[in-house]
Amino acid sequence: MRSLPILLPAALIRARACPLASIRQVRTWRLRFVERVPAGPRPAGWSDVVEAEAVRHADGPVELAGDGFRALWDAPRPVAGPVRLRGELVVDPLDGLATTGRIHRLRLLTGAAARDLSAIPKDVDDDAAGVLVDLELGVT
Repeated sequence: MRSLPILLPAALIRARACPLASIRQVRTWRLRFVERVPAGPRPAGWSDVVEAEAVRHADGPVELAGDGFRALWDAPRPVAGPVRLRGELVVDPLDGLATTGRIHRLRLLTGAAARDLSAIPKDVDDDAAGVLVDLELGVT
């Protein structure tokens, strides 16, 4: 099973800008890659390294095509071809590129802690960073 961790930001949950979903459901998420060095420890299974093929289009962001996923990236420099980046794949329902997968695991992120969930909550506390969604790729 190929698993991909993506971050569903707390702001999107609070704004009800994403579909509610639970474990084992197949969902399509629109993704954007945000390049950054992690600010602290990450929950188990959340990698901050993304490997993909970068394709630059005329006047827009770079498209990243990885093993089973697609995402947009506001590259700070001209780039094309294979890339290895540090950062995270984040749900962006307005501008991201579609990636489909079965939800394998959900974790609410608060500080450095992660609590398992059975479904995406309707709301989250102010101290929550969001929900880490582990997607099983290659399913339809």
